[in-house]
This record gives sequence, structure tokens and C-alpha cells, in this order.
Amino acid sequence: MDVKKFRILYVEDTKFDQIILKRLLEKKCEVIFKLTTVDTGTEGLKKLDEEEFDLIILDYRLPGMTGLEFLEELRIRRIMTPVIFVTSKGDEKVAVDAMKCGVRDYIVKDEIDLDRIINNIKEIVLESSFPKELDPKIVGYITKLFSASSTINLEIIENQKSKMGIDLSLNELVLVLNKLVESKYLKAEPLCSTAVCPFCDSLKSKLRLQCPECKNVQLIKGEALEHMNCGNIDLRFKFDKGDGETVCPKCGKKISQIGVDYRKVGSLYKCSNDHLFSLPDINFKCSECGKIFNLDEAIIKILYQYKLTEIGQSRIRLGSLKENIFEENEKPQNQDDITINVTEITKRLLQ
Repeated sequence: MDVKKFRILYVEDTKFDQIILKRLLEKKCEVIFKLTTVDTGTEGLKKLDEEEFDLIILDYRLPGMTGLEFLEELRIRRIMTPVIFVTSKGDEKVAVDAMKCGVRDYIVKDEIDLDRIINNIKEIVLESSFPKELDPKIVGYITKLFSASSTINLEIIENQKSKMGIDLSLNELVLVLNKLVESKYLKAEPLCSTAVCPFCDSLKSKLRLQCPECKNVQLIKGEALEHMNCGNIDLRFKFDKGDGETVCPKCGKKISQIGVDYRKVGSLYKCSNDHLFSLPDINFKCSECGKIFNLDEAIIKILYQYKLTEIGQSRIRLGSLKENIFEENEKPQNQDDITINVTEITKRLLQ
């Protein structure tokens, strides 16, 4: 699988720090990356003129210009590449100024948090891998669903979205999923049709059966019999008196011979007000807004189940990293990397 490398520009004048970061990323980062290192801000800006990068890791203390001055140059040149700012201990004000300049994150140099760097990389890859108009939070939410199941549908999404802190209507979710289908990240297969609340667009509703005459919701269903002599029709349990004796509840006469005394009518419904009918009225009560609507008022939607395509598998699972879908990084070839103090590197890797 041909996967584009994640391009990182590391602006850092200390060679040891350059090598350590590269070693740590090779050890723990699951994204294929290319790390380009420069010693000064001037060299960094030149590199940005020559090629594009996905992330800049920027040290504050640099020869020639500070990290803040470098950020100002990025602003002037309208370079929007995400930046992780690296400061020393005690540089809280500098860090605050950097955040005001729009850096994505800042890290204290003596307490390099590799997990934070890798999380930033994963988020940036995830954001850049999908259509720009999609909210990264929504894409991340869908990613989490796919980390638990290879197939999802709108019912799964509707049931899980509140737990995951996503406040989206059904139509908004459908638009996102359809965009991912159009972009070849997902494929959609028809699953079934369902009734959707016309008031709040929710899939969560409970079926309510009502008596068509009195609107009573306490119903029972059973086999019905008709007494041929008096014409009484009722549910079978009303005729059964026990010990195999069958008596018409209306006229009190025994009935025993089918086709002569009685006939089977089929299944009927009965409400607690004793109204008998063949089919109840069908209504729904929305679990979200509490409103009641009937089948004519309901919005009928086709539910689809969504599966990851090959492209989707290489992108959308990145957010959860449940599976390692990226190739191992290439081993460093630089001789300077090999001759660096091995003892010190080992100690830093084990921290």
C-alpha cells in the first residue's frame, strides 16, 4: 500500500535533541514519517520555501531569531502549517505568547512528552486525510465507532452519540456519512426502512398500538371465535371455562363442534374497554422529544449500513490505532545517528 509520509520539520539547534526525537518517533510512532532537521530559523524558513510540511516542531531558543520571531514570519508568509512549540522550564509567558500566535501545542523541552507529540501527529493526519468541510471531531467520533465494529448503521450511531458527547441531528450525520461515501472512504448498503420522528429527526421512538375506537393503549391479541347461534365474536379465552368446556360468554350456551356451533375468525385485538378490532392504530412516541406521531406523519428513511473501504481502512482507523495499519518506518541511514552516545539514548528511550 502506497502511503504518503508525514513530513515533519524540526527547527532545533541542538544535534543531540534532533537525534533523540527521531529515535523516539521511530520507536513509538505508527505513522510513516519523514523528519527534516534544521539548526536555525532562517534555514527553517528556507526549507518551507522549498517544500511542504505537515508539522513544524519549533524550539524557542534559536540562533539568529527566536521561535516567536519565526512564528511571526510564518504569519507574514501566510504559512498555515501546524506548529508544536518547544520551550524551556520557566518560559510560561513565552508559551502563552506562542499560543496566542496560533501554535497547536507547546511542550517543555526538559519534559518532552512524546505521547502528546504523537497524538498531535495522529490528529493532523486524521484531519488532513478527509474532506476539508468535515468537522474533525465528527470524523474522530465515527472513527471510534469503527474501532469497535467493522460495520455501523444509523441506529448504532444514534444510540452511541450521546455517550460520546456528539450533538448532531440525524440529517447532519447522514450528510457526513454520505460525504465519506462520495470520497470513497465508506461504502453504503441498504439495510431497512424505518420511521423517523418528524419533530426532532430522531430514530429513537417506541411503537404504540391504540384502539381505533377509543384510543386505549392497553391491548391484547389472540385467536377469536364466533358463536354461530347468537353471532357473538370474542377471543378464545373468553369461551374457555376450564376442563375442556367451551361456553359462549354472551348467551351462556355450550359450543363444541367447529363449523356447526362455532367458527374460527382468526387473530383479533381487544382493548381494556372491550372493543374488538382486526388492526390497531399504529403510533410512535419519540424517546427524544416525547411527542407522539402516527405512521402518516412519520418520516420514512432508508437505513444504510456503512463499511470501510480499503482507503477508509488506511485512514479512518488511525484515530483509534486499534490496528497497526502503517508500515514500519525506514531505519536511519545517517552515520551521525549511528555514532551518537548509545548509553544516553538508551536511558532517554526507557524514561
